[in-house]
Amino acid sequence: MSKDKQKDALIAAAHAVFTKKGANSATLEEIAKEAKVDTKTAKSIFANTSAIISDIISRDVDETSELFTRIINDRGKADIKLTRLVRELLLRYQQSYPLFNLASYGLETSGEDLDALKGALKQEHLDRYRQNTAIIGRLIAQGQSENLFTDVDPLEAAYLLRGMISAAIRFRQIAKKENDMRDHADSIMRVFLKGLLR
Repeated sequence: MSKDKQKDALIAAAHAVFTKKGANSATLEEIAKEAKVDTKTAKSIFANTSAIISDIISRDVDETSELFTRIINDRGKADIKLTRLVRELLLRYQQSYPLFNLASYGLETSGEDLDALKGALKQEHLDRYRQNTAIIGRLIAQGQSENLFTDVDPLEAAYLLRGMISAAIRFRQIAKKENDMRDHADSIMRVFLKGLLR
C-alpha cells in the first residue's frame, strides 16, 4: 500500500475510532489497528492523534470552502442555492467527526473532546469560516435583489443561519438521532426561509 493510501486509510480509521470513543480518548495505536497499518508506519505519517485531527480539519475546511465557492458561482435563485448549500454542508458535517462536533459549539457538548478539537483549529480555519459565512450573506443579498427576501442585514442573517445549523447538530446529538443530516436541513430551511421570504 502506498504512503498516500496508508494516510487515507488512517484518516478513515480515525473517523471511525473518534466516533466510537471520542477524539480525546483515541490513541494512534487504535487508529493504526483500525486502518490495518502497523503502528511504526502510522507514526511515520502522523506523529500523534493531534496531527491526524489537524490534517482532517484542514482537509475538511478546504473541501467545505470549495463547496461554498461552487454554490455561490452556480446559476439559480438564491433560495434554491441556500437550500442546496445547507443540505450539502450538513452532509459534510455528518461525514466528519471533527467538523460535526466543532459546528455544534454548545454547552451540552463542551468537554475535553471538544477542547481537543478546538485546539487543532488554526487562525486560517477561523478566517475561512468567516469568509464562508460572508458567502451565505452574499446569497441572502442575492435573494433580496431577486425580491425574494425581506430587508435584513445579510451578514447578520448568515450568522443566524449558522446558529440554526449548530442548534440542529446539538439536537441530533442530544436526541441521539441516527437519521441523515439532510433531513435536518429541510427543517432548518423551512424555518429560516419562512422568516426571510416576502
